[in-house]
Amino acid sequence: MLALIVSAQDPGLAVLPTHRVIFGTGRELEPMLPRWREWFDVQPFAADRDPVTALASLGRDRTACLVADRSRILALLLKPGALPDRLPSLAQTTAVRDLDVARIESLVVKEILGAGMSTPIVRYVADAKAALRMVQHGGAAVAVLLNPTRVEQVFAVADAGDVMPPKSTYFVPKVPSGLVLRPLS
Repeated sequence: MLALIVSAQDPGLAVLPTHRVIFGTGRELEPMLPRWREWFDVQPFAADRDPVTALASLGRDRTACLVADRSRILALLLKPGALPDRLPSLAQTTAVRDLDVARIESLVVKEILGAGMSTPIVRYVADAKAALRMVQHGGAAVAVLLNPTRVEQVFAVADAGDVMPPKSTYFVPKVPSGLVLRPLS
């Protein structure tokens, strides 16, 4: 078996977020707002601000995401004292329940996916601006932008014996392929 081993303390190692872009009709944000307001402080977000920088700032001390449709962008900030661990859709270990991506997937993305009349199609996009363009010009209904998972959170999940939620890690730099060949005989 071939393996690449990298120090977790290497400053070049990073985890980037994977944003969710959802296609399908009937996924307007307005009907979801009352449910989201149970868990989140919902704030309008100026479209002229840099979404990555602003989201990093908003999510410094608590779970945050940006949700965009064709007409607006909203910032959702988990309310202090909200108890997302009482949701059965969240994992059993604290390490996973503490992940922004797990909370956003349970409280935001699943609400959007279940809202429409058509079967949703989800695309996972690494570039936040590309995700927003897909909503503005590419026919997508909603984009959900997330902050990256920290490397130490990945280790905490592994130490707890759990697994990371799907599409929650996008490690960089990527290892170039085709550099090592192994004979079959």
